[in-house]
Amino acid sequence: MKTMIPDGFSKRNLLTIALVLVCAIPCLSQTNTLPAGSNLSKLDAPLLFVKRHSYQGIHIYDTYYQWWPGGGIYVLENPLAKTEQRRIRAVIDATTPETLGEGVYSDPELSYDATRLLFCFKGQPEGNTCIYEIGIDGTGLRQLTNPISCVKPSGRYTSHHDIGPAYLPDGRIVFTSTRLNGLVPCNNTGVDIMHVMNADGSKMHAISVNNVNEFDPSVLPDGRILYGRWEYVDKTALTQQTLWTIFPDGSNETAFYANNLVTPEAFLDARPVPGYSHLVVASLTRHNSTPRGSIGIIDVFLGKNEPAAITNLDHPEEPTNDLGDSCEPWPLSKDVILMSARPDGFKRNAIVLADRGGQREVVYSEPNICCHSPMLVKARPRPPVLQKQIDSDMTTGRFFVQDIYKGLTGVKRGQVKWLRVIEETSRASGTHGSAYNQTFLLSAALAFSVKNYLGVVPVEPDGSAYFEVPSGRAIYLQALDAEGRMIQSMRTFVQASPGVTRSCIGCHENKFNTAGNTTDFPSILKRTPSKLQPESWGSGFVDYPSMVQPILDRHCVSCHGGTEGIAAGLDLSGGWTEHFNISYENLANRRNNQLTANLIAGIDCMNGTARWSAQIFKPRSHGSGAAPLAQLLVAGHEGRIKDLTRTERDLILAWIDTNGLYYGTWDYSQNSCQLKAYIDVKDALIKQMKSADCMSCHENNGKFVFESDWINLKRPEMSRILRGPLAKDTEGWGLENCRNRKVAPGRQRVRMYYTGGYVHHVLPLDSFKPQEFIPPDNSGEPLITFSSTEDSRYQAMLKIISKGRREALATPRVDMPGAKVLAGLCKAIIPVPTPNVAPPLKAVTQKDGIVQLSWERSAPAIGLTFDLYRHDKPNFEPKEEYLVSTTRLFRYEDIQAPEGKQYYALIASSGPNRSRHTYAMANVPKSTPVPVPKAMRAVPLPGEVKLQWTEPKDINIRFNVYRATVGSNDFEKLNARPLGNAEYSDVSLKANVSYRYVVRSVNRRQIESPPSQEIICHALPKAKEPMLTVNR
Repeated sequence: MKTMIPDGFSKRNLLTIALVLVCAIPCLSQTNTLPAGSNLSKLDAPLLFVKRHSYQGIHIYDTYYQWWPGGGIYVLENPLAKTEQRRIRAVIDATTPETLGEGVYSDPELSYDATRLLFCFKGQPEGNTCIYEIGIDGTGLRQLTNPISCVKPSGRYTSHHDIGPAYLPDGRIVFTSTRLNGLVPCNNTGVDIMHVMNADGSKMHAISVNNVNEFDPSVLPDGRILYGRWEYVDKTALTQQTLWTIFPDGSNETAFYANNLVTPEAFLDARPVPGYSHLVVASLTRHNSTPRGSIGIIDVFLGKNEPAAITNLDHPEEPTNDLGDSCEPWPLSKDVILMSARPDGFKRNAIVLADRGGQREVVYSEPNICCHSPMLVKARPRPPVLQKQIDSDMTTGRFFVQDIYKGLTGVKRGQVKWLRVIEETSRASGTHGSAYNQTFLLSAALAFSVKNYLGVVPVEPDGSAYFEVPSGRAIYLQALDAEGRMIQSMRTFVQASPGVTRSCIGCHENKFNTAGNTTDFPSILKRTPSKLQPESWGSGFVDYPSMVQPILDRHCVSCHGGTEGIAAGLDLSGGWTEHFNISYENLANRRNNQLTANLIAGIDCMNGTARWSAQIFKPRSHGSGAAPLAQLLVAGHEGRIKDLTRTERDLILAWIDTNGLYYGTWDYSQNSCQLKAYIDVKDALIKQMKSADCMSCHENNGKFVFESDWINLKRPEMSRILRGPLAKDTEGWGLENCRNRKVAPGRQRVRMYYTGGYVHHVLPLDSFKPQEFIPPDNSGEPLITFSSTEDSRYQAMLKIISKGRREALATPRVDMPGAKVLAGLCKAIIPVPTPNVAPPLKAVTQKDGIVQLSWERSAPAIGLTFDLYRHDKPNFEPKEEYLVSTTRLFRYEDIQAPEGKQYYALIASSGPNRSRHTYAMANVPKSTPVPVPKAMRAVPLPGEVKLQWTEPKDINIRFNVYRATVGSNDFEKLNARPLGNAEYSDVSLKANVSYRYVVRSVNRRQIESPPSQEIICHALPKAKEPMLTVNR
């Protein structure tokens, strides 16, 4: 590759220039004659560019959070002139008459007549980024956007950013913005998506529905908007930042290039080559990087997913190579590109000209700051204005599928009965913590976003479907057979533009193929579109612990983890694990292959397996159409699940088709998604195993595997670690699984990772070759470690697990009883319609007198706000003074309901609109006495007193500890919140003072018991530091 060095090169390289001039053709700084073969003659207009410091950040999408002020926007008036004759002027920087001061100036975009430009500015380290407009002469500065009034996001940062503006042919402006408060599932930063506004900044609204970021809109010669779109609907979160187009009204978003390529990982700064709608340039970049890489010229006529469509100017022999420091290409022709790049020997990005032949010429550079975003200040043809298709007064759009069987290879006509419509939701609320590369943990590296099952619509015998869908949602479709099993899933999203009918030829149609000629108007279009109808189980979120686990408890656990054993070694009980529960980890298990959760045919979506998840899968190759669990359920499990209803079966199949969500809502608690008690119990049990000589079998060549389903914190006595070595004829449901031999090296039944952890970079698929699963060897005589549940070692382990259970319940996760659940929030572009009547209200009185109120969590209700009222008279009119709670949840526990009959009313609302109310009644019994803590004991320790008492059977009981000095009756409560464990260490003690202690139990209604037996104790003296005495 040949690089030509013109004037403007930094002084520090003058010696290098001199050497080049001795043996090379003359440089522009010495003569007006251009070097032979030079492309510099194409710089036939002033050159606009940005001076800014080098990009910062670890992702391509979060540079606007960084802060390195300096520079501005400038024009090189005569780029072909000698160095001493060049005229560079500031359009805007900290020194110009019209200025925004010191800050970060970015994203310039010229008007079509080249008289004005849009740009972005951030003026404070934690500030917002706003869009401005100014004349090319540096006058007429005006601010167009200011997101200061927007609701602060709930993610890692509290600022908002309007970026990437571009002029539309009709004079409006397209840009991306974080205003809607969506949060990136794998990073918890803001999601900026496509918006449009009038030229003066008014009538701003989103035209995209994405749940992750979008990039760098520009306008194609035919009027469509070209932009980068990140998505990972059941795909890797790393490599799917590809090119799409959309109409300025938000309709007809269409994949343009690379939606199923793994590399390049991202396409940024995309622009059309002048005069070509199929030829574009873009920066090819890594995802976990600053927004720089290689520059590619892309011809989509050569294939929408073909690497050969890319001409890579930085790596000619490697079209998909995305490494480097090049960015922000500005095409001068189909062969010559102006861009920001970092030639060899440069420490800052410079303005460079490059062509397909490999020639590069430095146009301009600065020694202490980078030069970015070059563009010629010359008029460009204004693309046509595309006619508006949407109806802004409507809130629904329509889809027409002409023949779903086109593209469904191997699927016979008549097999597709339904289309399921799913919304890929976007979180706009807080988080309970991260794991598996998710900042809001949802799954074991399977699905990354909560799914809202909007409903199903019928498919006609001829393969057609015509149906209506709510607008403002990122939706995708799944084809279902008569059994409710998934045949195919889109794994990309579209939106139902208001008032628009979007049509497709078939499933996974080739966008460059033309549909066959037909003179028949589809009869299905002559009728009204089908309405979404709920599935047999309903609609809305599919949450594993609250919806799927109860079905397993009713029909499966007795044999698989219950009193009858653990059939086939598969435990389907609901004991809580470090992040999920036992049954989920067994079903999401990568038993012999990292790429697939084998029992549910789930697609592994971690970064490392991108080459697997990015592909277009064949029909019935994942989800319920391929899952062994689904096949077993549909076949009836050899008559073992006769009582399983079709509704229950359909729900399990629907859950499988979420691609393995565990947490199926954005609801959370303030406690971490990681259960620390599980870790503590595991560590303590390993010590016990060593003392019980278990390691003589379980440890092999220094390797030891502690299976995640050995501990059942929900029912400690059912823990596999207790039952496996326990004799069968005892009351503890012994399994006699142990044998007196070494566990096979590498044997592990349950694993989420074959790789030892989450792989953040793409690996070849050969790195994930299937490994043979080593089945258990049950031959030979059992090794009985625990002859009965009275064995001291058994009791020691049971005590550890039972204590861990109490600790877990003291700080419960959102999937555990007693959790204080905070309502998650989905990003809403179009508000949910308010129903005429609120959902039916149910009221159930618990044994402790708490009234459990609930209502249906259906798709139409998700996004509504609910007001709950209570009164002692039936048919009361809800008023403010009767308001009990306002919530976005679908349940509420009334812990303060008075004794006797209580009447409740529920009202749903969306914005200012309110529904009619529904009623329910509950009969609240007289409160039962709260049990008094027993067996109080105090252990004096240096500087503290440790109190202990007997744990009650009721897991909902908490405790308050009170203390008074001896001789005083002035008891003070020591704990700020009720304690979950039956112990407390008092360290706030005065020396040589005796104290009186009592403990009171407290139930969920916050009613306390009488005090426990009083106990008196004082702390032992603290050990003094040893003192060295030196005799002189």
